[in-house]
Amino acid sequence: MGSVVEINPLTRVEGHGSVKLYLDGSRVERVELCLTDSPRLFESLLVGRSFRELPEVICRICSLCSTIHKLTALLAVEKAFGVEVSPVTRLTRELIAHGGLMQSHALHLYCLMLPDLLELKGVSDLATAAPERLKAGLAIKRVGNLIQETVGGRLIHPVNITLGGLGRRIGKKELLRLRDELQAILPACRDAVKLFRTPFPFPPLPSPNCLALATTAPPLSGDLFRMSGGGSFLVEQYREHVIESILPWSRAKYARVQGEEPTVGALARLMIAREQGAKGGMIETVEEELPQGDIRGNNLAQSRELVQAAERCVALIDDLLGMERESLGNVEVAPKSGRGSAACEAPRGSLIHSYGFDRAGFCTEADVVTPTSLNQGALSRDLLALARGMEGAGSQEMIGALERLIRCYDPCISCSVHVIKF
Repeated sequence: MGSVVEINPLTRVEGHGSVKLYLDGSRVERVELCLTDSPRLFESLLVGRSFRELPEVICRICSLCSTIHKLTALLAVEKAFGVEVSPVTRLTRELIAHGGLMQSHALHLYCLMLPDLLELKGVSDLATAAPERLKAGLAIKRVGNLIQETVGGRLIHPVNITLGGLGRRIGKKELLRLRDELQAILPACRDAVKLFRTPFPFPPLPSPNCLALATTAPPLSGDLFRMSGGGSFLVEQYREHVIESILPWSRAKYARVQGEEPTVGALARLMIAREQGAKGGMIETVEEELPQGDIRGNNLAQSRELVQAAERCVALIDDLLGMERESLGNVEVAPKSGRGSAACEAPRGSLIHSYGFDRAGFCTEADVVTPTSLNQGALSRDLLALARGMEGAGSQEMIGALERLIRCYDPCISCSVHVIKF
């Protein structure tokens, strides 16, 4: 006789969702991952707006991810109009992107994942069970916040990164303060790698079909996507390779890339870098601790990216200090008919923005593909594999394991819900 086990709501994730397990006796027949945040409808809202408005509007899709959405939108608009920004702008944008990654990863690892590792009910229990670890994570997040406030002009929906340049250049005193703060939390970032290297003792999970930009270090933009096994395609040709469809139980689009259910995020970036022949501590650490390479390695990869981001921010600040006498070099953006597609490695994975414009610079079409939409198929697949691997276990034990698996993916449901009809 069939029955349904429902996890509702999902806890310690960004946004609202649920999971339904359909059982025939003890046999798991199927799993439905339901991403149920209110639809954002941003693509439709952008059509008819001036190119100058697009980056300001689309960053409102999510408060936590606002910076990387605005950066990706700026790149897409600038690409449509053939704009090349100055070195000062490029380095400053990269600095704020890394700050956003630090903020996001620290929040996820220490406030959402660490209670699972310590078998606690939630973040409030950390204050008594592991106060020093919680303080370390919040210190990392605070520096990520400070970078965004300093560079972006405020914590969310940054105003200082603009089309063709910057509202103002970040001063020497501000940069030196950021460098001191970053150097102070580098030891905590390195300790995070040790803290999050132990995987959950799940039954075997499928190997991911990784998708990431072919860049040297996240979070950067790029022109080429790579997939596990050597597949690749240009960002401007993404519509030929990323096929989206609508599921009746979810408000996020389901994506297949080159016929596969992709996995994006920190682990995917690491695995693609390894396939490209990169070497270094992050890759060696994950290969040593997680030779199977499934999604449980995502949190370890995120912790290593904390170190990478902090170190890169220090280098960027040194570069900007060395360019003190160079002009801001803002570029005037002149509209024309065209289309621009851009991709960045957001904290949670590959993010695509694509816009079309008429000759007056008004938006004629808009498309945003988010990391959680790309991950939806792989997450559903892994949930089914985990549930089947735990058949016969108690329902509460299975529910706890499934929730931990979802949190390994670090979903941002708020960004993903773009379905207009469902």
